[in-house]
Amino acid sequence: MVARVPLFAELQATDIANIMRLLRAQQVEAGDVIAKRGEPAHSMYFVAAGEVEIELKHERVRLGAGHFFGEVAALRRARRSATVTAVTRTSLLVLDAHDLHVLMEREPRIAEHIREVARTRLGGEEVTRKGDLVVEELEEAETIQRPADGHGRS
Repeated sequence: MVARVPLFAELQATDIANIMRLLRAQQVEAGDVIAKRGEPAHSMYFVAAGEVEIELKHERVRLGAGHFFGEVAALRRARRSATVTAVTRTSLLVLDAHDLHVLMEREPRIAEHIREVARTRLGGEEVTRKGDLVVEELEEAETIQRPADGHGRS
């Protein structure tokens, strides 16, 4: 199943074997919710077979075999930004957030591909190497949390 995911297709058999130790297979039925908007993200998912639908704020996107999702929240250790539901019976490969960071440190080519997809999904915003929140987000969160009484930054 791992070799069928395009992201891993060019890896050597030994590298695929190492990645397989990090992944956990999960089967979901049509209609099952895989990830729910607002939940903490503990992992990302690779679609090995089947199809999922991602419900974003203003659109729905379908992903089939070979695609992955959940990487942005897993990289940033944030909450899910979308609800993902299986459209058909779907075989997933689940990668824990900690193992995602390990994999990206070990496989620079995979790391760059995941970051590139994440950047595209974020509209060009950078995902830092360690997966930490970018400075602008931290400043934005601080501004929102502080009362507008002149004691906080604006």
